[in-house]
Amino acid sequence: MLGSALVCAVAFGSAGCDGSAGKNGKATPTGDPIAVIAGTTLTVEQLQKKLDEQSPFVRARYAEEGKKKEFLEGQVRFEVLAAEARARGYENDPEVEEAVKKIIVQRLTREEFDGRVQLKDVTDAELKTYFDAHKSDYQKPEMSRASIVTIAFGEGKLTKDKAKATAEDVAKQAAAKADDRVVFKNLVDKFSTDAATKAAGGDIRYIDRAEAEGRLGKPASDWLFASEDINGVSPAFELPDGSAFVVVKRTGRRKAIDREFDQVKNQIKNVVYREKRSAEFNVFVEQLKVKHAVKTFDDKLAKLKVDPAAAAAALTPHDAHGHGPNIPMPGTEQPEQPAAPVTGRDSHTNE
Repeated sequence: MLGSALVCAVAFGSAGCDGSAGKNGKATPTGDPIAVIAGTTLTVEQLQKKLDEQSPFVRARYAEEGKKKEFLEGQVRFEVLAAEARARGYENDPEVEEAVKKIIVQRLTREEFDGRVQLKDVTDAELKTYFDAHKSDYQKPEMSRASIVTIAFGEGKLTKDKAKATAEDVAKQAAAKADDRVVFKNLVDKFSTDAATKAAGGDIRYIDRAEAEGRLGKPASDWLFASEDINGVSPAFELPDGSAFVVVKRTGRRKAIDREFDQVKNQIKNVVYREKRSAEFNVFVEQLKVKHAVKTFDDKLAKLKVDPAAAAAALTPHDAHGHGPNIPMPGTEQPEQPAAPVTGRDSHTNE
């Protein structure tokens, strides 16, 4: 791939990247000429601008006249390469044209939105509205993570006494090797009768007290939240619906989160700012679709072919559920955003 600076020079000429023009049918830049390359004039003012764009450390290297000559030679070398690339027709290469489109789209969105929505424009009322709508992100109950072995009883299954005895034996084996996760997983594979949790090695992920009580029963819930001992193994508990016995292994703990509005106000401000910019950007794009008479032919989508196996292999588990990384497609770039703030989500996940 050609570098973005070279792409710009190939497409517009050296001055075109600075907002003035070069050889390609544009006006000659004004200023004091310092070099001419293939009909393109490079001025002192343009060279000064390029030098000023360097870091202070780099600029200091060019204080001597000899070093300034090196800087000029570097720019001339760049322009000579750009001129040769143009002479070979690279500016009409589809790859270069696509790269140029990306550069000018980035510039359009940056210039259009730098002043349209600003962080200082976000009001306290908007922040409070967001907080009230997303309290679950900032206020969470105490949670525990667990893995379970479920042993069902009843018609066509073990008798209740046999299931209880089996569950008690499983609890004893698991407790003897409590720190060894492989042992518990093997017990799940061998004894568990619940297909859903068995497929996950017994893992039921993080649950709060209310969910644990509803799913496992109050005795099991009380046991799960009575200690912070990770890898602790419970005795056998009967499920609330009387269908099975369960052995619980505690695999993680999260403390309760209770953050008030004033504690997260500054974090929320960045989130609301990004959302406002994105909303404005989407409106802007819709207006441009009308202006440029956009038409799409959705019935042709069936002609696009995607290998399901390759697609599945490329996705992470989160991607498969629509929560993967946000990789923009060409033309979908959003206005530049500030970094995402840390939300109220607890970061102490024991995966």
